[in-house]
Amino acid sequence: MYKKLTLFIIILVLSFLIMSCSKQTTNNQDIEKTYYVSRVIDGDTLKVYYNGDEVSVRLIGIDTPETHSGNKPLGELGDKAYWFTRNKIYTENEKKSYVYLEFDNDKYGNYDRLLAYVYYKGKDGKIHFLNKEIMENGYARPLFYSDTSKHKDEFIEAYKKAFEERKGIFQFYDSKNRIIEDKNLTDSDIGKIRNVKFKVSNVSSSGSFYHVYSENGNFYISIRRDEYNAFLII
Repeated sequence: MYKKLTLFIIILVLSFLIMSCSKQTTNNQDIEKTYYVSRVIDGDTLKVYYNGDEVSVRLIGIDTPETHSGNKPLGELGDKAYWFTRNKIYTENEKKSYVYLEFDNDKYGNYDRLLAYVYYKGKDGKIHFLNKEIMENGYARPLFYSDTSKHKDEFIEAYKKAFEERKGIFQFYDSKNRIIEDKNLTDSDIGKIRNVKFKVSNVSSSGSFYHVYSENGNFYISIRRDEYNAFLII
């Protein structure tokens, strides 16, 4: 009986090791191939050569401040987010750099961009998870979708870490100069990091957003359901 029990335990242990190795290999298969980075567009967008074509790659799960005017205003710390990403990808005295790409359920997003988790080899010779590092340093907010949520839990922890350490966008959190009443908001505040104080008059929902309206009626915020559900504490 003892021998049978010992043998059974050994078989269980071996089975566990085999399954663990199999899972590890499967995860790493997505990031075995490297892709040449031709350009860093902003904090969360790269240009890489993919299957012979130069394509845009949008980093999944994060949204950095805008650096180019368009349908969104220029964002404070956008340039710093850009340089953070660029400096991570391009090591010192190197004009060329390669990254690893990991995909989720949905491989393409708006504007035919590749959606990817991006990894790079650091000076220490180790592989680093760029999306997570950007979030940890406070240069991005979470942007979750049901079909691109493989690393959602990691991003939530990274975002909390940035807040706790007051990094990036959170460096102004305790500054009295950044606290403003909603009635005092002006066009000069667009794109800037502000802590806005207001009384809520109404909350509505439409599509994938919650809309929170101020009592004065001249201010409201929109929160995507996925981010709201990820950080809501009851």
